[in-house]
Amino acid sequence: MKRILFYLLRLIGFVCRAFSHKLYMKLIVRAYKLTGVNFTGMPASLDLSAHIDASGGLTIGEGCGVSVNAIILTHDWSFLRRYKARKITPPHVDRKIFDEQAFRPVVIGDYSLIGAGAIVLPGSKVGKYCIIGAGAVIKGSIDDYSIVIGNPARKIGDTRDPKYKLLV
Repeated sequence: MKRILFYLLRLIGFVCRAFSHKLYMKLIVRAYKLTGVNFTGMPASLDLSAHIDASGGLTIGEGCGVSVNAIILTHDWSFLRRYKARKITPPHVDRKIFDEQAFRPVVIGDYSLIGAGAIVLPGSKVGKYCIIGAGAVIKGSIDDYSIVIGNPARKIGDTRDPKYKLLV
């Protein structure tokens, strides 16, 4: 039932965004709360084409933006390949250890922007006021005020630096 309500809210949000961004955001936030996303405030923008996974725990801060085709993952099943390589079947693995390896929370700090096509991997923490460039792949912790680009992601600047002009 939650899944149906999730898609219904997204559909209504899609229709509403043509005339009210504020209503669109309220509906989208409500939809993602159903999936387990924790919001610390109202995000600035969550694009409908973004893939936001909250299965391992996801916190999105105040004023954040998640752009077109961005992916935020909180689960990873690749560790199962190690078990297959060692010929261990996952049911024989302790459930707590299994969950610790499969699900890791992600935190997106206040007023950060996740660019188009960027990927945030499980267990990552993006600080406050960060800009994650288009197509960047984030793994680990990103300091506050960082401007990060690339695959693998690397810091190229600081959002407090006056040479980065703001559009005002």
